[in-house]
Amino acid sequence: MACYSRETMTNRSLFYGWWIVAAFSVTTFMSTGVRHAVGPFLKPIVADLGIDRASFSIVIALSLFLYGVFMPLAGMALDRYSVRIVTSAGTLLLVASLVLTAMVRNVWEFAAVYGVLVPLGLAGTGPVIASGVVARWFSRRRGTALSVLGSASMTGMSLLVPAVTWLVLATGWRNTYIVIAGLILVVSLPLCLWLMRDSPESIGLTADGAPPVAGAPAPAIERVPASEALRTLAFWQLAGSFFTCGFSMSLLSAHGIPMLTDHGYTPMVASWALGVLGGSSIIFTVMLGALSDRFGRRPVLAGIYAGRIAIFTGPFLIRDNPTALMVVAMLGGITLAGTGSMTSALTADIYGRFSVSSIFGLIFLVHQTGSALGSWLAGALFETTGGYGLAYVLACALLLAAAIVALNIDRDARRIWRAATAGVRS
Repeated sequence: MACYSRETMTNRSLFYGWWIVAAFSVTTFMSTGVRHAVGPFLKPIVADLGIDRASFSIVIALSLFLYGVFMPLAGMALDRYSVRIVTSAGTLLLVASLVLTAMVRNVWEFAAVYGVLVPLGLAGTGPVIASGVVARWFSRRRGTALSVLGSASMTGMSLLVPAVTWLVLATGWRNTYIVIAGLILVVSLPLCLWLMRDSPESIGLTADGAPPVAGAPAPAIERVPASEALRTLAFWQLAGSFFTCGFSMSLLSAHGIPMLTDHGYTPMVASWALGVLGGSSIIFTVMLGALSDRFGRRPVLAGIYAGRIAIFTGPFLIRDNPTALMVVAMLGGITLAGTGSMTSALTADIYGRFSVSSIFGLIFLVHQTGSALGSWLAGALFETTGGYGLAYVLACALLLAAAIVALNIDRDARRIWRAATAGVRS
């Protein structure tokens, strides 16, 4: 199945870790785009299935929560099986579940397929797997490498949301899911099968591409069990702040477009606002990763959370002014970038690069709990109050708290708690 020999991979002028980053950037682009492109489907699915926004939001909340539940399982699978097996299985399941989503006829089928099967497929192709593997390949440039993945996520949001909106308007929501499934099968599956590798040690290198010292014993691989990480303050600081990221982003992705169309914007203007927001963050994400490698991750992460408040106040308050809306979206891109990459990089800094998949999987579960709560609560508050104002106020308050927490994440960043050694797969 491998298309490169070990000699070929170790003798390349370009460190093979960057090929891993490139492959995961594509798969993350696809999976994150699917996860965030919920808003364009809300109104057509609600009309077609005869449900209200609160019921739709419950299904989305179920999907987001189970996405988080499945993430630690995906992380444990990555510790047990090769990355090619895990990502290929996740890709095939995601494709099948999207096809089945296009065939649902009522809210119960929608809940069973989109609420359960889709997040299982996304977990096998999502950021926990990507971050867990990429963190193994880099040490000195870890922030930059993980931020490239974050940039891919923002690209997915930037390009796929307007594209999905256009497809829904042109072909209907059911055909749109079929098209997305076909693209994932054709683009992502070959990358999973042919390019993915588990670690630099598996091809005779060390992190960042440095060759091993001749005659030196292989370094012990430090891995902190997730059960032990749960007993540290740093875990709950990372997870608690990341909860806010999930809450705010699900509110924006699931209800941002419906909110803007309720305010009088056309669906395409609304989708382009989110697209510009994601697109402007692409460059900033990589820039923030490089800054974190040089100046530290905590102030960068805190600044992102504090600045994101502007994204939620601006689009909510700006009415009947598409130009001003796009300007806010363009300037707000820097505050949308980097929470995932900074959190996963801090996880590797604190617990070791082979601990990311399992520990970050649990942190991501907390993130997705926030996502589920944000999606459901926004829909429930809309049905109760007739608008999204209260949900947006709550999101801003949580973001302010997250900024304070992020600035004070456990300062003993290099300590490894009774690290265990583990073998490396070849």
